[in-house]
Amino acid sequence: MRTFEHFPEVATCPICGTSEDKECVLIPIDGAQDGNISQAQPFHTECIKIENMRYQEKTGIVYLWCKEEAV
Repeated sequence: MRTFEHFPEVATCPICGTSEDKECVLIPIDGAQDGNISQAQPFHTECIKIENMRYQEKTGIVYLWCKEEAV
């Protein structure tokens, strides 16, 4: 997974709701791709917590709850 040293000033992390300048990753937005090009949402790497992830065995989908109260 490619990480970036700086968080984009104009974006907000969906998990913590801030734009703090920390290491981040870009996660492609489902349905927002055209060939090999996709729109993406930056997330702080430290906000992506394994305990907020779930695996849907039937479909093979791994997903992440962005709001703590949803878990």
